[in-house]
Amino acid sequence: MELVVAGLDRQAIAGDRDGMRITDRNFWVALLAAIAVLSSACTGQVAPREIPTPRGPEPTPAPVTLNLPWDDGPHDAPIEWWYYNGHLMSDDGDEYSFHFVIFQTQDEEGAESFEIGQAGITDVGNGVHHHLASRGFASDEDGSGDPDAKLVLVNLDLGNFSLEIDLNGRHFVEALDEDTGLKLSTVQPEAVMLHEGIGWMEWPSGSTYYYSYPRVETEGTLMIEGREVGVEGEIWFDHQWGDFFVVGKPAGWQWFALHLDDGCSLMVSEVRDGEGEVIAVDGTLVDADGRHQVLESERDGLELDVLDRWESPETGGDYPAKWRLRVASLGMDLTLVPTISNQEIPAFPYGNQAAAYWEGRADVFDSESGETKGVAFVELSGYVDPDPLIWRDEAR
Repeated sequence: MELVVAGLDRQAIAGDRDGMRITDRNFWVALLAAIAVLSSACTGQVAPREIPTPRGPEPTPAPVTLNLPWDDGPHDAPIEWWYYNGHLMSDDGDEYSFHFVIFQTQDEEGAESFEIGQAGITDVGNGVHHHLASRGFASDEDGSGDPDAKLVLVNLDLGNFSLEIDLNGRHFVEALDEDTGLKLSTVQPEAVMLHEGIGWMEWPSGSTYYYSYPRVETEGTLMIEGREVGVEGEIWFDHQWGDFFVVGKPAGWQWFALHLDDGCSLMVSEVRDGEGEVIAVDGTLVDADGRHQVLESERDGLELDVLDRWESPETGGDYPAKWRLRVASLGMDLTLVPTISNQEIPAFPYGNQAAAYWEGRADVFDSESGETKGVAFVELSGYVDPDPLIWRDEAR
């Protein structure tokens, strides 16, 4: 199969592999929207129940060719999200990193959508991490733009969180919580990263489309405790949609997005199943010239080792906190160290703290020489013990 992405001079080689892959990254947080809706609709005493078995996925469809930037827009899918991370420099030379995400879920009939937003800002120089959350559970906007009227592909407004993507592929993200937030805009992306080689994958609980724009120039402002800071830098954009279900710890993942100093962009993911066993380690590399390479653990000698751990004082989550990443086929041996230990994103105000995750900046070094090789963003999910989940009925 040959995949041509509209508007981008890229080709990808199809690659089908069995088993769960990187598809479930972030989903547990997305499930918060549904939990929050259930909780807010009920009052009175509640009775604990067993966690229901999710409805099985629909028959897996044959993938269709991605059409970008049109596929930046929303899709008719149970789960979808637009995720950003980035590394920024202020006008005064100070370093910051951030992540921003809006999750969208549909009800079982697909008749109504729910959205939530989360964000984090790492103040590198001061060693402080700030996290933000949307105050609403649904956008005031349609989400899908009318090209003739709005000239946008995405238009989501959750009050203190908003996202717009226009027909030229420019992205506008904004989040504000009290006196901390961000407001950024991008240029049109030049390179796309197609995961599994075609931007689509299948696994036992469904299928998903998944692609990234690994390096997109951005500029704008950060608000740090009431202080406005002009910034510019590079954004990593992830877009994923499909039908799949993940219930949290011990299932989960470690996910890494690396900006290397030689111009390469590398995504690596390690996925755990419901027994906590690692079932897949794989990744995607895009070099400085935009060429793809799909990485497999056995074929490419892709290895990920945890070297240290950190315990959250807020949730008790026991997170990995330092890694050695080796890719034999690339001659790569890297060590990743969190810039700040505590970059956890708590689940509040949405609900069960098992949905908390660690999302933050890490610095990348050569494992032998210690030479700086780049900077990364890391996401760790499924490390917080859940409280008993309560599924509620209306009080009788």
